Amino acid sequence: MSIYKLKGTSGSVINQSFVLGESLVLGSSTDCQVQIEEPGVAPHHAEITLVDGNTLVLKDLGSEAGTLLNGEVVLEAKLNSGDEIHIGSCRWLLQAPGLRPDRVLTTGVVNKPVRIWPRVAIWTILAGTAAAVAVLKLKPEWITVLRSLFE
Repeated sequence: MSIYKLKGTSGSVINQSFVLGESLVLGSSTDCQVQIEEPGVAPHHAEITLVDGNTLVLKDLGSEAGTLLNGEVVLEAKLNSGDEIHIGSCRWLLQAPGLRPDRVLTTGVVNKPVRIWPRVAIWTILAGTAAAVAVLKLKPEWITVLRSLFE
């Protein structure tokens, strides 16, 4: 079995890691393994349990504010490496050493093609503007020629 960890990514738990054992309770109570001191967080808000030695399950413990998994409210759901859990303003990323979270580091994201045309267009406009300004500064008589064209 891999050792799963919850890595805090925002809120009061940012940059904190919590190793998951058989059970991990998240909430505002002092007897919770992960204590979240924020308004709207229930004393025993949610629990993560290890089932059958290799499956993690997230369960909302009847909180009013709800527990979000990957942006969706859940009452109970199976967890996978790379899942994001959100309670109050706190977010965690579920990590399993040696496992690449598919949603986070897919080949499409890692090898995302660079779109060069927007950069080419911007640099072309900037170069053209700089050239026009330089020409008009060096040859002020061209301004009168340009004005005559639009009259």
